[in-house]
Order: sequence, then C-alpha cells, then structure tokens
Amino acid sequence: MAARIKDVLKRYGRTAFLFHSTVFASTLAGSYAAISQGIDLKTIAKRVPFVDLSSIDPDAGTLALAYLSTVATGPARGALTIAASPFLARLLARTRQLTKM
Repeated sequence: MAARIKDVLKRYGRTAFLFHSTVFASTLAGSYAAISQGIDLKTIAKRVPFVDLSSIDPDAGTLALAYLSTVATGPARGALTIAASPFLARLLARTRQLTKM
C-alpha cells in the first residue's frame, strides 16, 4: 500500500497531497471533538477489526487520544487518497484549476 501511495503522490502531486492532508486534519479534528464530547474509544475499537486501541491509557490527554485514533485510521485514509486523487485531478484539470496533471 505504501508503494501505491507514493505512486499516487508522484503522479498527482499537490492534488493528492492536499487531499490526504485535508482528510488527515478532518479526521483529527473529528476525533478530538468526539473524544471531548465523551465518546468511548474502546467500545468503538472493538467493532473495527483492524484497530487495536486496547493499550491506550484512559488518563491520556484528549489530543493524544485523538491522534492515536487518527493514526489507526491510516489505512482507510490511504485507500481513500488512492481512490479519490485521479478523480479530483481530472475534475480540477477540466475546470482549469490545475494547469498541469
């Protein structure tokens, strides 16, 4: 998957980078807001098969917990970047927002 992401970043450049960064920041902000509102991460993590948050210290800070939950969603964000970058690059090229694909 890492090689595929590098290929997408090389091919679509700033479009893929900005999309991935935006999704990362949105995930971090959403996780922070959810944890601040009192959501229980361990209950949610039990439902997701590839996420292991069992070793999280319950006394950790909200930002640390939000960052850990964001990192746990890395494979999903990578797959989303791989799938969406070609579409976004074509769309931006058609609307002339991007001069070079």
